[in-house]
Amino acid sequence: MGMSIPKPSCGHRFLRVALFFYMFFYWLIGVVILSVGIYAEIAKWNYQSMVDVFVTPSSIMVVVGVFMFILGSLGCIGALRENIILLKIFGWTHAIIFILLLVCGIIALIFRGQVKDLVSQSFKNTIEDYYNDPDIQFTIDSIQLNFDCCGGFGFEDWENNIYFMCSSPGVTACGVPYSCCKSAETDIVVNTQCGNGVREGVQHRYEVSDIIHVSGCTDAVLTWAEDNLGLMGGIALAFAFTQIFGIFMSFLFITQVEKERDEYDGGAPKGEAAEPLKA
Repeated sequence: MGMSIPKPSCGHRFLRVALFFYMFFYWLIGVVILSVGIYAEIAKWNYQSMVDVFVTPSSIMVVVGVFMFILGSLGCIGALRENIILLKIFGWTHAIIFILLLVCGIIALIFRGQVKDLVSQSFKNTIEDYYNDPDIQFTIDSIQLNFDCCGGFGFEDWENNIYFMCSSPGVTACGVPYSCCKSAETDIVVNTQCGNGVREGVQHRYEVSDIIHVSGCTDAVLTWAEDNLGLMGGIALAFAFTQIFGIFMSFLFITQVEKERDEYDGGAPKGEAAEPLKA
């Protein structure tokens, strides 16, 4: 005659529910990121070929969204079914991601000078695709408008774009995008040609400092970050806390499930398999 199946403890139920809601929230964020990324990709394909679409902000959002969707789905199923393997996949993957982010943060802090130059150079290289990719154009314009800056190292970086270089035959030759213009911050109707030709014959930055922003966006973003250390620290701590919470809850629940199963297996009659715990 088999043993009666013990009901899980209140703590066991609480952990399972809490862990499920955490994983469901993680899954939901993944769905949102994936949806936005797919929408942006579809919108872009309407007027752009598929060349160079795999290293854009929207394609990165799709990859991140798919990853979070799959990992969140595994976590939700693992929590509901008390599947140790799925729970371990979620927990260890979460832990690895947290460690990698922590290591990257420490490296960036130690080598912040080199990181700054790398970011500036990357921004400068991205300028080359300003008119070729709507994602990049939107991102650059948003950064330059919000941080009152122009280019990566400075406004001179726009010489790297074939449309803005001084040897270009177009009207934008020797110019910068409208998002570099100081008038773009106050004008009700944006003058998209305000930056045309502003770099022509310029020897010093102060010559155009009344018309456009001359400082680079890397310095502007870093200055903003230094001025808002409290906010940045709060966001970092909140993110770290949620990561640690998910890792801790995952392995705590795994330990509890394994313990209760071991106790039940140990109390089962000889030769009779123990049944899984039921809620």
